[in-house]
Amino acid sequence: MFLSILAVMNFVKRPLILLTNSMVFNFEIRRKIFHLHSLIFPLFYLFASKLTTLLLLLLITSIVIYIDISRHYNPKIKNLVNKFFFTLMRVQEKSGSFKLSGASFMTIGFFLSALFFPKNLSITSWLILIISDSLAAIVGIRIGTKVYNGKTIEGATAFLLSAILIGISCNIFIGYKTSFLVIVISSIITTAIEFYSQKLYLNDNLLIPFSYGFSTIIFNFILGI
Repeated sequence: MFLSILAVMNFVKRPLILLTNSMVFNFEIRRKIFHLHSLIFPLFYLFASKLTTLLLLLLITSIVIYIDISRHYNPKIKNLVNKFFFTLMRVQEKSGSFKLSGASFMTIGFFLSALFFPKNLSITSWLILIISDSLAAIVGIRIGTKVYNGKTIEGATAFLLSAILIGISCNIFIGYKTSFLVIVISSIITTAIEFYSQKLYLNDNLLIPFSYGFSTIIFNFILGI
């Protein structure tokens, strides 16, 4: 009798798990499609000067942070944000949680990395943030097995391989002073930091460009590049 009940419970539970996984995957797809719109920033920076990009990013970052903070206190701003972005927000980002959203951390990461890193290294780190992070999330949810804080080995592998590919492509086509070895080392470090980002208590939208940029600069210096 007990085995029969257990079998029925497993039979009911399985489609519920599949439905939940499908909902999570669809949510992540919507979120990452929106995330990919950020490609406009490295594209703009490719043709604009550092000063122009910094001024634009400072303005955008200020506006995004203002809206992000105000939505927790101002009903009109809250309703406006929820109207357009509610379905894209994680639970911890929703109005009333009093936490900055990923959008704020992304614009802060863009601005600070543009401020501290050479132009082409900044662009490379942004592309890794936008593309590699999106691939890691989608691959991890679709075929991965969670092993730590919702992260997966499969997602981390997708992040690492795409980061190396982006680093090599940027080195060839837009040129920034480094070597294949440094690209691989920086990609491995960035992948590890992204994997353990929750343990570091910092948003990966801020950690990824900084970890890649600083790793490249440090190992370029160590190897005398």
